[in-house]
Amino acid sequence: MTQNQDGVAPSETLSAVSPTQQNEDIRSADPAARGFRHLGPHIGFLLALLLLAANMRGSIVAMGPLAEIVGVDLQLSGVQLGLLTTIPVLSFGVLSIFAPRLGQRFGLEATLLTMLLFIAVGQGLRATGSYGIMIVGTIILGSAIAVLNVLTPSLVRRSFPTRVALITALYTFTMSTGATVAAFVAIPIRNAADGDWRYSLGIWAVFAALAFLLWLPMLRYRHKGPAPVSVTQVSLWKNVEAWWLALFFGCQSLMFYTGTAWVAKVFIDSGISEGEAATLLTIFNVFGIPAAFAAPLIYSKIANKKLAMVILHVPLMIGIPGFVFATTELPYLWAFCMGLGQGAMISIALTLVGIRGADPQTSARLSGMCQSVGYLLAAVGPVLFGALHDVLGNWEAALSFLFAIVCIQMIAALRAGSAQKIGG
Repeated sequence: MTQNQDGVAPSETLSAVSPTQQNEDIRSADPAARGFRHLGPHIGFLLALLLLAANMRGSIVAMGPLAEIVGVDLQLSGVQLGLLTTIPVLSFGVLSIFAPRLGQRFGLEATLLTMLLFIAVGQGLRATGSYGIMIVGTIILGSAIAVLNVLTPSLVRRSFPTRVALITALYTFTMSTGATVAAFVAIPIRNAADGDWRYSLGIWAVFAALAFLLWLPMLRYRHKGPAPVSVTQVSLWKNVEAWWLALFFGCQSLMFYTGTAWVAKVFIDSGISEGEAATLLTIFNVFGIPAAFAAPLIYSKIANKKLAMVILHVPLMIGIPGFVFATTELPYLWAFCMGLGQGAMISIALTLVGIRGADPQTSARLSGMCQSVGYLLAAVGPVLFGALHDVLGNWEAALSFLFAIVCIQMIAALRAGSAQKIGG
């Protein structure tokens, strides 16, 4: 079977698998002509993609506001409780590298559909209230989302080849919104259920099951990658450009998860009240949502990609030094800037994974590598940050560590934003 210039077999291009359409795909040599040919399927698939994105963080984040309540109710130790929030991130790091093979073997649509079912099952098990079963459910949930994390940029690259930045902005925005909604409604749902926190988790199992049913029509566009050829023999782990992108992805992941875990605590220990610290953490999370939408669009409009990276890093270059060296001086400004910066960075990282791969299959493998490195660093970051505080008895060294990471991230970003294609 011959391949087109993107490394994708013509008959493998997204279609309803009719001979006539396959012949049209073979005749089309323009990469921009690939993907859907009519508006209806475009809109339908986009809505399905956004529904998928809404399930990629909400199921995990819902546990955060309930953690203390769950710990008291089940009489859990700090370690036991920590596993319920740490296992998903570790799953992202460990399993991301294997996700591209699933997409290659079973097709993107079938794989994503199956992962939605696993999310529903995993979250349902977490809502049982039995700690052992909750751990099993958390492993299933984290594993499923790990696969979604990796394969979604490849799906965007293949299905919307001329709109990667826009579609990435939309699904990242939806993913962030889902996380914010999950955190916001967890306690109200528990209160409405007479204090039973299991309903706050179970509702996300129902949402994932609904998404699974609505995704079933997408199987008509089922797509399998080409049979292994020379492109799959190129090791991204030996590619310097891939490593720069992985380092950028890792730094931004570490910054986000460390900030989420510790920003409020640092503010409180610096003399800010618990209520105000909670507000600052909310600002940090909420302002990441519009930034996640806007960043890929800004990046795509600026021809000089290094300049684009510098501009997008401005909020972090204001917020992080301010948070580190003048924590209580202008705390709302630091929280606002850090929120904008972190929201922008995750969206840009996913955009780069989608556009820098030489073809959709390479984008999937690149996504697996970057997310494996990124989430392993993300799992280490909050622990190391807390350990530095415990060992030294103050926040100075831990905050200096955060400042060093953002500097490394900036350097890596300038290389990660290169126009050079990776792999292929």
